[in-house]
Amino acid sequence: MAMEPSFDHQAFLHLAKEAGLDIHSPHMNELFSYTQVVLTSLKSLHDYSVAGFEPDMAFSPPRDQSG
Repeated sequence: MAMEPSFDHQAFLHLAKEAGLDIHSPHMNELFSYTQVVLTSLKSLHDYSVAGFEPDMAFSPPRDQSG
């Protein structure tokens, strides 16, 4: 069984600092708590099998309609 990577408060602060956020802001604890909730809610996506599926094109250039 593969170990699940941890995302502790120290890792969060490092990532926030690299993203240019003020890690000394009093809101960082609230943001960390919110981040933990979001990451936990995304864990269920690991249960879906996407084998054999290709992603849709995110960008589809406009077709030339002159012709």
